[in-house]
Amino acid sequence: MNASLSILGTKIRQDAEGRFCLNDCHKASGGENKNRPSIWVDNSQTKALIAEIQAEAGIPALTSIKGGNASGTYACKELVYAYAMWISPAFHLTVIRAFDALVTGQIAAPALSEQEIVAQALQITVRQIEELKAENAILAPKAEVAEKIADSDGLYTLNLSAKAAQMPLSQFTRAAHANGFIFKQNGKWNAYSDKVKAGYCYVKFHPYRDRDGDERFSPQVFFTPKGITRLVKISGQH
Repeated sequence: MNASLSILGTKIRQDAEGRFCLNDCHKASGGENKNRPSIWVDNSQTKALIAEIQAEAGIPALTSIKGGNASGTYACKELVYAYAMWISPAFHLTVIRAFDALVTGQIAAPALSEQEIVAQALQITVRQIEELKAENAILAPKAEVAEKIADSDGLYTLNLSAKAAQMPLSQFTRAAHANGFIFKQNGKWNAYSDKVKAGYCYVKFHPYRDRDGDERFSPQVFFTPKGITRLVKISGQH
């Protein structure tokens, strides 16, 4: 391996045989006294593993260098894995990823500390709160309009009804027509009698004279607050 191994920002030294410094790995893990390489090396299972690896490889799997800048305990990759597993599952996974990154030429993503994980969680929570605030800011005016409509005793023209329901006029009339509130009669909107009886709509007839001078009546549809609220609810617009 020409590139150097780095674990959690700590460069791991290698000896002439390519073995890795366990002291550097210990430093990368946090440097706790209980996790010193010397303690791990004295473990009976570790000694058995070292013997097994050396029997297959034919070279020392573990060696120590004393004095100078290269001082420390050096081990083969398999022993580095075993040492990392002995320290903790989390550090073991970090070491595996570091070696994978070394092989593929990629940079291993450093593991996050507990404080960093909490900080990221707080950032996500704050972002979610801001998104909810923005959503509520959109929904609040609609809810306020609905409450005002429901509490009103007046009549609304189609244009005012559409505004009260916060819809374009064309959308409101399409919804009212599709849900059986109004229908077209001689080019004019009229209301179905069952909706008038239910108190959803009201129709006023305005007299006018046609070209022959005969008196005619033109319907004008009004929606009641209850009718607007009902239409909005069943059409699923809000």
